[in-house]
Amino acid sequence: MKVTVLIDVGTPEGKQIIDYLKGFPEVVTLEDNVLNETQQEYITKSSNTIASPKGYIPIEEFRIEAKKRAKIFLEKHALHS
Repeated sequence: MKVTVLIDVGTPEGKQIIDYLKGFPEVVTLEDNVLNETQQEYITKSSNTIASPKGYIPIEEFRIEAKKRAKIFLEKHALHS
């Protein structure tokens, strides 16, 4: 995955963020046309390398189930609109 982020290096906070990100050269590249550096490029490792814990469900399934349960709860307690 690649994410491009624009950071205002004219602010102390922006400079602090850039300095922090420079500590991760294996996953972040910095580029700025004015400074001739590379842009923030985040490279994430494949999710295949991480084993999912037992009982783990993807976020999409979790959201569907949570909405279902919330609807049932609200209807049971007469809180739905």
